[in-house]
Amino acid sequence: MKRGVKARSFAGFMVLILMFASMMGCSASSNSNSGTGTKNNSSASNNEGPAGAGPDYMNPVGEYPITKDRITLTVMGKKDPGGTEWSELEIFKRLAEKTNIDLKFELAEGDTFNEKKNIALVGGEYADIILRGAEKTDEETYGPQGIFLDLTDLIDKYAPNIKALLAKEPSVRAAVTSMDGKIYGLPYYFKTATTQGHLSFFDEQWMKNVGIETPPTTTDELYTMLKAFKEQDANGNGDPNDEIPFSGVGLIAMQNLLIPAFTGMTGGIGFDVNDAGEVVYVPAMPEYKEFLAYANKLYKEGLIDREFSTQTSQQWQAKVKGGLVGVYNASPTLLDPETTKTEQLSLVPLTSPTNDKRVVKTPDNLYTSRAVITDKCKYPEAAIRLLDMFYATEENAVDGFYGNTVFLGYEGEHWKYTDDSKAQYEWIPPITGFGDINKSVSVNMELPGLLDFMAIPANYPLMEMKVNQVNQNQVPYYRDAYPVNARYTTKESERGNVIENDLFSYVNLMTTKFIIGEESLDNFNSYIGTLDKMGLPELMEIKTAALQRWNEAIK
Repeated sequence: MKRGVKARSFAGFMVLILMFASMMGCSASSNSNSGTGTKNNSSASNNEGPAGAGPDYMNPVGEYPITKDRITLTVMGKKDPGGTEWSELEIFKRLAEKTNIDLKFELAEGDTFNEKKNIALVGGEYADIILRGAEKTDEETYGPQGIFLDLTDLIDKYAPNIKALLAKEPSVRAAVTSMDGKIYGLPYYFKTATTQGHLSFFDEQWMKNVGIETPPTTTDELYTMLKAFKEQDANGNGDPNDEIPFSGVGLIAMQNLLIPAFTGMTGGIGFDVNDAGEVVYVPAMPEYKEFLAYANKLYKEGLIDREFSTQTSQQWQAKVKGGLVGVYNASPTLLDPETTKTEQLSLVPLTSPTNDKRVVKTPDNLYTSRAVITDKCKYPEAAIRLLDMFYATEENAVDGFYGNTVFLGYEGEHWKYTDDSKAQYEWIPPITGFGDINKSVSVNMELPGLLDFMAIPANYPLMEMKVNQVNQNQVPYYRDAYPVNARYTTKESERGNVIENDLFSYVNLMTTKFIIGEESLDNFNSYIGTLDKMGLPELMEIKTAALQRWNEAIK
C-alpha cells in the first residue's frame, strides 16, 4: 500500500512538472510571437493593481487624467479632402490636456488613405490606432491575426459608455461583433432629427401653377403631375419649355422612389428581405420589369431628365438651384434660402398597379470599424478609455465633451439651445455652421462615437420644412432593407464580393439601357438568365446564411 501511494504521488508530481513546463513553453512561445494580442503591449498590463483599478500607469476609470504621466499614441486617420489637420482641432487639444494623452496623427485622404493603410498593414508599419478608415473585411482579416486587438475585455473593464451602448442596442453589438465572436472595431452610431430616407421633394407652387391641388400618391398620379410640369409653365418664369419634370444623378432617385413603388422593397438595385424573412434580389423580381416599363415611358415622353445617367452632381445641382427641376431627389436645404420662399413638399411613398405597400428605406445610422486599436499600442487600456469618451451622453460628459460635441462643438461656446425645450439650436459667433466646426473644432462626421441629437437649427426655414415633411411623409413608412452590417466569413466575402460587384455593374448598365430604350424590354428574360449565369443563386445562398446569423445575433 505504501509503495503504491508513493508511486502515485511520484506520478502526480511528474504530471505537475510536465504541466508547468508546458505552460512555460506556451508563455515563451506567445512572448516570442510579437504582434499578437496585448500581452507585450503595455508594461502596465502585467502590473494590475487591485481588482478594477487597472494598470499602474493609469488612474481608475472615471478619474482624470486617464494616465498618471504624459503618453503619446500614434493615429492613422482618414482626412476629409482639404480638411484641417487634426492636430490643429480644438477637441483633440482639449482632450490631450484632460487625459494626459497626446495624439500624433498620420493623415491621408480618400483612395490615398486606403492605399497607405493597406501597405502599412501588410508591411507591419502601422499606427497604434486607425480612425475613420478601416473596414469590416479588415477586421475579419487582421483581427484573428492579432494585428487588430480584441476589444471585448477592454470594453468590459475600461469603457462604460461603449458597454452601455452595446447593451442597449443589440443591432449595434451584432454589427461590431466579428465572425469569431470578438470585437475588433468601434462604431459611429448616430440619431438626428435631420436624417431622412431621401424620398424626392418638389415645390408646392409648381403643383399649384399647373392646377393640381393635392400631391400624388400613386405612380399614375405622379405621371399626371410630371406631364403637367412638362407641358405648362410650372416654374412660372414665362417659358413653358424650360422645365425638367424629374431629375437626379444616375439611378439613385429611382432606387429611392420608383423601384419601391413597384416592388414594395427598399433594396434598390440590391438585396432585400421580404415579409416571409426570405432574401430577395430586387432587380430579379417580376415587378422590376414593371418599374422599367414605367421609367422608360417617362423617359420617352421627356418627363425624366435626358442627362440623368451622364450628368455630374454639380451639373444636376445647378439645374435644381436654377429653378428648372420639378421633382428632385435631395433635401430642400440644397436650395438657396434667400430665394426659396415657397413650401417644399416631400412625396409620400408611392403605390402602383403591382404594389399597394408604401415603403421608404430606413436611413443607415451605423458605420462600423471607425476605430481599431492595433498590437503596436503599448497602452491599449488608455486608448480604449480615450475612445470611450466619444460615446458619452450629455449626462456623463467630461468637461463638456461627449458624443454630440464631436458633431457640434462645445455647448455654450460654439452652439446653444434656443430654449429649455431643446427643440432648436443656434450657432454662437464666430461659428456660423458646420463648415466652421470642421475648420477649427472637430471632424464632425464618422469619427467613432455616439451622436444622439434631435434638435434642428433655428432660423432655417428650409431645414424646418424638410424635418416636418420627413416626419409626416417618410418616417411612418420606414422599412429596413437587407442589413448592411451583416457579417460574412472570409470565404463568403472573397467569392460574394466578386459576384456582387459584377452583378451591380451589369444591373446598373442594363437598367439604364432599358430606361433610355437602348435595350428592349422583350429581352428581360434574357437579362434574368444572365444574372443567374453570373452567380446570383450562389450569392443568394451566401446572403441567406449571413442574414440567418444576423437574426440570431440581434435576438
